[in-house]
Amino acid sequence: MKKICIVLLIGIAIAFTQTPIFLPGTYVYAGSSPIDVTWYGSPFYYDWDGDGVKDLVTGQYSSGYVRFYKNIGTNTNPQFGTSFSYLYADGSPISVYAS
Repeated sequence: MKKICIVLLIGIAIAFTQTPIFLPGTYVYAGSSPIDVTWYGSPFYYDWDGDGVKDLVTGQYSSGYVRFYKNIGTNTNPQFGTSFSYLYADGSPISVYAS
């Protein structure tokens, strides 16, 4: 048991001493244009419409509205249509304002 604990602790120590490697960022496109929600978009990849393919849901800084981009591709090769729609609750657009 002591040997397992020592090996585990050494493995954890090695893992935390390595320098992380970050890959360059990439744009997410709607049609042929990159999606731009200005600041603080907080994108979320989720099957919003229940069709088995994950869609893109993201905030929009200027109005606080929540945008929905339908995935017309697949989960492994997502493709989003050329436009988005706002999400509504009880007839009003869902909005989250920064304070």
